[in-house]
Amino acid sequence: MLNSAFLVIEAGIAWWTGSLALWSDAAHMVGDVAALGLALAAMALATRAPSPDRSFGLVRAETLGAFTNAILLLAGCALVAAEATERLIGGAAPEIAAWPVLVAGVVGLVINLGSAWALFRADRDNLNARGALMHMLGDALGSVGAIAAAGFMWAGAPLADPIIGLVLAAIVAWGAVGVLREASTILLQFAPSRLPVAAVRETMLQIDGVLSVHELHCWSIRGTDAVLSAHVVAGQGASGARVRAETEAVLRERYGIVHTTLQVEHRGDDDCAAPACP
Repeated sequence: MLNSAFLVIEAGIAWWTGSLALWSDAAHMVGDVAALGLALAAMALATRAPSPDRSFGLVRAETLGAFTNAILLLAGCALVAAEATERLIGGAAPEIAAWPVLVAGVVGLVINLGSAWALFRADRDNLNARGALMHMLGDALGSVGAIAAAGFMWAGAPLADPIIGLVLAAIVAWGAVGVLREASTILLQFAPSRLPVAAVRETMLQIDGVLSVHELHCWSIRGTDAVLSAHVVAGQGASGARVRAETEAVLRERYGIVHTTLQVEHRGDDDCAAPACP
């Protein structure tokens, strides 16, 4: 709540002074506050029970929100970068009062470091808490940039503001691109980056009684889990129930895949025709 209130104040000061360093820091805070809000909202949505037409519930609400948030952040960074470039090419920057920028930077640094300390003490082993901690430390870095810009402007170097604003915008954009890449991977149903799909296939082929594997698909619902579906061709005489149970156990123990849909076929079955099932 304190970070949200300061975001409004900082944006107001940035609009009043025209400081690009403050605008960049405010853009960073927008992303972080929105990300924390989306995480809380997603936790609430994820508790809703699935329905027949929404079998996975709303667990991807967080991913969709992160994708949208990243797009908006990149648009904001592009605007800041365009304005900073125009000021640098022109060789002159508008007169900006240094003291409001300094005050906003100092207050923001205190708030962000306080929030970071609270998160550090809360639960340092919790992944969500550690992620939020990284956001707060990033905001603290933005506040340091605003303080540095104010110092340079007081020293008679007004072009330091667009330069620092450009650097901060690049840092924010770098983080936004990472979020966008991760969200896109989930929404496009790519295999999780940590999951070696080729190795998974080879492991399945090594199970006793398995002749071949086809229609193998791996994806993720929320990015932290892995889902797998496949057709497993068993040899004549091999028990389909045993092959399925053993395959599920190996996938769970070796790769942490607990969501599996396996269709066991035998050579010669009508639904297992060449060349799909050699």
